[in-house]
Amino acid sequence: EKVENIKTEEYLLGVLAAEMAATNNAEALKAQALAAYTFAYRKATQNKGSEYDLTNDSSLDQGYIDAEGRKAKWGEKQTEYEKKLKDVITAVKDMLIVYDNQPIFAAYHAISPGNTESAENVWGSAYPYLKSKSSAYDLLCPQFLSEVKVTTDDFKAKLKSLGATPGEDAAKFIGKNQKTTAGTVKKITLCGKDFTGSQLRTAFNLRSAAFDLTFSNNTFVFTVNGYGHAVGMSQFGANYMAEQGSTYMDIINAYYDGVKIVKLK
Repeated sequence: EKVENIKTEEYLLGVLAAEMAATNNAEALKAQALAAYTFAYRKATQNKGSEYDLTNDSSLDQGYIDAEGRKAKWGEKQTEYEKKLKDVITAVKDMLIVYDNQPIFAAYHAISPGNTESAENVWGSAYPYLKSKSSAYDLLCPQFLSEVKVTTDDFKAKLKSLGATPGEDAAKFIGKNQKTTAGTVKKITLCGKDFTGSQLRTAFNLRSAAFDLTFSNNTFVFTVNGYGHAVGMSQFGANYMAEQGSTYMDIINAYYDGVKIVKLK
């Protein structure tokens, strides 16, 4: 592990390259750049005094691709895409999304299940600006629905590893499925044991925690809506809005409740 000093613009270029397709509408990319910068600014402020501000681990902070990685990803399009993203970054340079004059936890995800999720339902901590919002455009995304099929034997083995005690009759494994209004599984009972949607998302490698679970023909089937934790801005929704003529400010205000966009002094 090594610590590197990177200029803000270069960092944002690497984050955008990792987190959103460069083919997206420029207004959606500006919203993404603004969210990424605000996220990083807040995190770096919290990490003051430690040896680094941010990591390139997307499960902790944000994804990041360096110049070499961008070349590998984009090939002959690298020059064109880098110019597009640099223009996007320049347009929102030194701007922050704030709530009560504090930089927000600017969460974002790929595709919502049709509504975004409140932070409280996903992470147990409430943020006044991370509430459930309608994002119906996401239903139009070609990747909206996904399916994961698991054989009874594999399902049993997985449940055992999670501390449940499966009986003989697989048809009786699935109990109640409680969902939030946004569609995330809050609690599902399997073999008498309660699990959160997030636990099963991780265990069965699902694209989101918004799913239905059914059993037939010796197979358990997860039908999954959306992609990601569903909190904050939906990237597909942002691009859809941009394609309909919305500005990056419209997008930010649609997904983050009661926020302001300010320029750093």
